[in-house]
Amino acid sequence: MPAVVPPLVALLGLALYFVPVALERAVWRRIPWESLAPVALGAAASVGLVVQEPSAARAAGAVVSLALLAFAAWFFFRFSTYGPREDRPRVGERFPDFALADSTGGTFRLADARGRRLLVMLYRGYW
Repeated sequence: MPAVVPPLVALLGLALYFVPVALERAVWRRIPWESLAPVALGAAASVGLVVQEPSAARAAGAVVSLALLAFAAWFFFRFSTYGPREDRPRVGERFPDFALADSTGGTFRLADARGRRLLVMLYRGYW
């Protein structure tokens, strides 16, 4: 197997996550195993090639594959929505007070609306 194949497999694993996200066709899961597995497979294969028959090209491929695995692990478990989240209200708890600009240019304060039924919709938007 050429030394370039395992890093390409690892890169393909990342593409399996980022391309659908860019095309707005992503399927969101707690842990995106369909993207993480090829990255780990590429890293394991390139390390196996280096152990089997050491060479500079295979060592470089292993370094690239392991760097891609480290990036994927950091991204999926620390940076993205898959990492641990900050403190947030639990079901049944009182919603924390906040103030935001409304669509008329004024300021909406949740404290001013206490006692009324509200539908609060929070979304990330598109950027």
